[in-house]
Amino acid sequence: MTMTVNMNMHGTMPDPSSDPMPNPLRVTLVVPCYNEATRLDRAAFEQALTTTGWLDFVFVDDGSGDGTGALLAALQAAHPRRVQVVALPRNRGKAEAVRQGLLLAAATSPLVGFWDADLAAPLAECEGLREQLVAGGADWIFGIRLRSLGRRIERRSLRHYLGRVFATVASVLLRVDSYDTQCGAKLFRVTPLLHAVLSEPFRSRWIFDVEMLVRADALLRGTDQAPEANPLTRLVHEQPLTVWIHRAGSRVRPTDFVKAMLELVSVRRDRGRWMARALARPVSGSMAPLH
Repeated sequence: MTMTVNMNMHGTMPDPSSDPMPNPLRVTLVVPCYNEATRLDRAAFEQALTTTGWLDFVFVDDGSGDGTGALLAALQAAHPRRVQVVALPRNRGKAEAVRQGLLLAAATSPLVGFWDADLAAPLAECEGLREQLVAGGADWIFGIRLRSLGRRIERRSLRHYLGRVFATVASVLLRVDSYDTQCGAKLFRVTPLLHAVLSEPFRSRWIFDVEMLVRADALLRGTDQAPEANPLTRLVHEQPLTVWIHRAGSRVRPTDFVKAMLELVSVRRDRGRWMARALARPVSGSMAPLH
């Protein structure tokens, strides 16, 4: 597959957001974009760059056919040291867009993650996830949409209940005890385990988040570092978001629920292959950071 990485470094005046803070705990967020020209809030991303010195972005243009590419190029030109743009030559789906972005981000950043382009979870939520990751105890931090007093979680009722059913089935079928696998706000510490999980394209198009958990579980079970019954309990921490607001224009439809269920079966079949791989080639130092 051909991937174009645009690294525009010209034509801009210095500003406070153009000089990255030298910080070993920098975060690079991957933002997958497909035909987002009318929905991408450039001002919100620029505000985050100005006010958050430890945050960088990799935008992945997943073969968009509208003005997304031009919008991202302008954003990169304005912040050349903080923004990278990956242009995939054709649409590959969110799963592959995120994987390609994470691989690029992990080459230079100690902490990486991905965030939905519609900012249903405001970028301010990243700080809480980062604090939890820096505190230690887990290498993957997943934002979850938990409705409770003091939190503003606005979801369509049908999507909420379908999500609960999906999480229950995933738990039973795959032994993945996650409350909300599909929330598009996640951070990771860069380790050999993360690189191994990202080493192959995902089989699933809709539930790659679950597939990441299944791959990690299989790889950890193949090492002597994970003797416990459920190694994911020490790898992953789920952090309730304080704000998540449904945005109009989502491309996910209720009918995609059926596709996601079918993909659970495919991911379950693939678990055995990852277990065999782990037993043959354990991931050395899987929980140790690379940076």
